[in-house]
Amino acid sequence: MPNKTVELIDPLKDKRLNDWLQGCNDTTIFHSSGWARVLAESYGYRPVYFTLYVSGNCRGCLPVMEVDSALTGKRGVCLSFSDYCGAIVESKQDFRLLLDAVLAYGRTRRWRYAEFRGEAHLMSENPSKVYAHHVIELSNDEKLMLSRVRKSSARNIQTAVKEGVTVDMGNSLQGVLDFYRLHCLTRRRQGLPPQPRSYFIKLHELLIARNLGFIALARQGDATVAGLICLHFGSNAIYKYGASDAQMQHLRANNLLFWEVIKKCGRDGFGRLSLGRTDPDNEGLLNFKNGWGGSRTDLSYYRYDFAGNAFIHPQERNLEAYRQVLKKLPVSLLRALGKIAYRHMG
Repeated sequence: MPNKTVELIDPLKDKRLNDWLQGCNDTTIFHSSGWARVLAESYGYRPVYFTLYVSGNCRGCLPVMEVDSALTGKRGVCLSFSDYCGAIVESKQDFRLLLDAVLAYGRTRRWRYAEFRGEAHLMSENPSKVYAHHVIELSNDEKLMLSRVRKSSARNIQTAVKEGVTVDMGNSLQGVLDFYRLHCLTRRRQGLPPQPRSYFIKLHELLIARNLGFIALARQGDATVAGLICLHFGSNAIYKYGASDAQMQHLRANNLLFWEVIKKCGRDGFGRLSLGRTDPDNEGLLNFKNGWGGSRTDLSYYRYDFAGNAFIHPQERNLEAYRQVLKKLPVSLLRALGKIAYRHMG
């Protein structure tokens, strides 16, 4: 019988864990030490990665961020501001060892709850929230990938080209800042504060500038009308952030932008491109993502409540009234709110 032990690893100090994760098929940027450092340095979260060793060799990992907030309490999240971050394990038995270690640790740290995002080994539990998740299987055969694209999406790509829209891709800080301007406008339109500018600078410094992502910007002439940030690690890429100028939607720039990103990820040899999570009530975004020939599945989040010692479905607050107020605020004030709020929201 092999000897199995669970150890708590700080991914910011243990390079071996990152090297092992990079070789696993299901690993994403959210599992990486770079993403852990972005969250730790941007928001002060503490990474605690529960790692399974079999006879001294790494065989599993369940990443967790400890969020300690005076406003929202202390909890463990797998993983803050990540669309999904399931355990990397070979069996349900190995996952159970990691889960038991997380829950035992959470009790000693007096967490309110532990949240698991997209954890396949918890499908028998009651989810706290269910999103839609689109994943595109990539290829270096552009004709094959284009044949999977919905006809209306393909027509919109051609519309953007005829309108003179071009797409630039790179990894410069200026590209990130150009994107951030659009991001602030988009978040205001959605009734949400934008993440702090300093967070996007960290995203560039720790990931994009180290070839773990890129920025794609759609332009018409000198005007930047849409943008997208894609992150990648191992064999998987993810569309993490998108933004656009609402007054330029008739150009269909987002369609050309997505298509160019899909082609680039295929050329670069990635196996899958995740389009991230989508709220099931967001019919417009769901319809857009449905058009790219990927598969759509449920992405379930699970919340373990330590007071009740059970997985629960918490009551959701209706935030629509707050969003309507935020839509009317100037971008400068929304940025100030985001700088305060996101530290407590992870």
